[in-house]
Amino acid sequence: MRFINTSTFKFRELSDAEVRCLENGYSILSHRWTWGSDEITYHDILALDANVKAKGGYSKFAGACALAKALGYDLLWDDTCCINKTDSVELGEAINSMYHWYAESALCIAYLEEVDTAEHIEQSEWFSRGWTLQELIAPNTVQFYDTDWTLLGDKSSLSDVLVRKTGIPADVLGNKKEPRACSVAQRMSWAAGRTTGRLEDRAYSLMGLFDVNMPMIYGERERAFLRLQQQIIANSTDESIFAWDLALLKSDSRGVDQVYSGMMAPSPACFARSGDLVSLGGSAGFHINQFGLNISLPATPITPPLGMNRVLLNVGHLEVGGQYALFLHDSGETKYVRVCSSKGEGSVMTEMSPQELVHVKTPLVVTEPPVYIYPGFWLRRLSYDPSHCHVNQLERAYTTEQDRMRLPAEGVGTVGIIQLSIPGTGLLGGLTWIKIGFDPDYLPMCCLVRPLADYHGSASSKLMRTQSADLLRIPRDSAGRHEHPIFDNGWTRSSGEAMPGVQPETYVHETTVGGVDRGFDLTYKGLRFDLSVSTQRVPDMEQRAPAEVWALDVVCRTAPRKEPSPASDENIGCFC
Repeated sequence: MRFINTSTFKFRELSDAEVRCLENGYSILSHRWTWGSDEITYHDILALDANVKAKGGYSKFAGACALAKALGYDLLWDDTCCINKTDSVELGEAINSMYHWYAESALCIAYLEEVDTAEHIEQSEWFSRGWTLQELIAPNTVQFYDTDWTLLGDKSSLSDVLVRKTGIPADVLGNKKEPRACSVAQRMSWAAGRTTGRLEDRAYSLMGLFDVNMPMIYGERERAFLRLQQQIIANSTDESIFAWDLALLKSDSRGVDQVYSGMMAPSPACFARSGDLVSLGGSAGFHINQFGLNISLPATPITPPLGMNRVLLNVGHLEVGGQYALFLHDSGETKYVRVCSSKGEGSVMTEMSPQELVHVKTPLVVTEPPVYIYPGFWLRRLSYDPSHCHVNQLERAYTTEQDRMRLPAEGVGTVGIIQLSIPGTGLLGGLTWIKIGFDPDYLPMCCLVRPLADYHGSASSKLMRTQSADLLRIPRDSAGRHEHPIFDNGWTRSSGEAMPGVQPETYVHETTVGGVDRGFDLTYKGLRFDLSVSTQRVPDMEQRAPAEVWALDVVCRTAPRKEPSPASDENIGCFC
């Protein structure tokens, strides 16, 4: 370790063993780099000529040495000149060791260059710099001095001021509690409002606080903070590292309506609201591989939009209680993207129990916005011959969007029904019903209900007549429409279950479940008609954000109706 002799202003290098044997220990300087290229460097100390003494930073250097000597310290460590920054190996070693050097010092001198009285101490930019965070926490003794090197107080006497200004608990500032006893989110929150001259130093200045090491790669920019989080994850199961607020990114310029990200925070600023979050323990662990982050989390699906999940972390709040929950969008194949909720929330505290455990895989950096699926169907095509068929559309929740049927508030179940009957027959019931909805996994479903082929005569009274009549009498905008049993969600649980109001002796029903991408394709060939019902995911041009919609196509081809003979089935015709 290289020091400045406070009497001669010359370097003195000591081994670790020699440092530990120093009778009075050593002093160390904490300050802001206010002089830029006029700060005293390693090569300046080697020269120490008139040009060096004329530099703007020389008076600060000399003042620190004079104060340290007056306080009984022969050695001072100063980051501006005790590191040869032209040597990348030495610079990397120094940055990785700096927290420990401050922690092992006998005295840390914090020089608040722009402060002239104790009343103005909170106004110092020293509290807004990234590197000074570890310089405040690590040493046992920190003394604060104003512009004239007059003592303002120390960590003990200024404890109330420091806690209020920094958000760091008093027991941590007083070295009575190790920083590692605080959650990752708490420690990150202490750095949320701090800045550094170089973007990479946001991460490098925090390595000691999290007791991790990594090589310095200046020029990697934001990736440095990502690497820091990877190092923390490799040595911790504290899920609070994911408890940062995505809503704090809403002011960026990505050009989409909904903020999105991976599970890793892009900067410490995202932890600004995480100061009261604590780890609850009990994590099953998580890891990073070439595919990204892998973690299993309790989840509750929420809609709309489709694919949205609220997942719980093993993280609680010191005051309000509950568990920390964030929002993930399922992009398919268990790949998730972190998003804000439909209300713009980046996270919530909740006491709701999750429904299932999901395995989350998310890339470390998400460059493409998630594709949202409209929570319902777009009736893209409904083709039939009006002279042969009569059509009724019964939607569970009407929208102002043309030809759109929306998912119900419950999240699964019936979205809408299309029924076709034969004009002029006097039948109120649909001869065939096309019931559209989603199963519990939010896959599109279609149930086709049709009469038995050998159905005859007077059984027409059983064609769901009452239900159909009741539905058609309900006003289009009536909220009570969705309470009718024909909209029951039981059909989504098992294709073998009977639908409400369907008489098995006269009707059969066939349920088809679609896939994630291709939807479903259902066809039926009757005596006087052919029916095709299909759906597929297509780009939703009506949405500003990247989105897709389930496009529904219904095509019914019929032959002209013939007058039934006494021996024929009078109800055969066009229906869907």
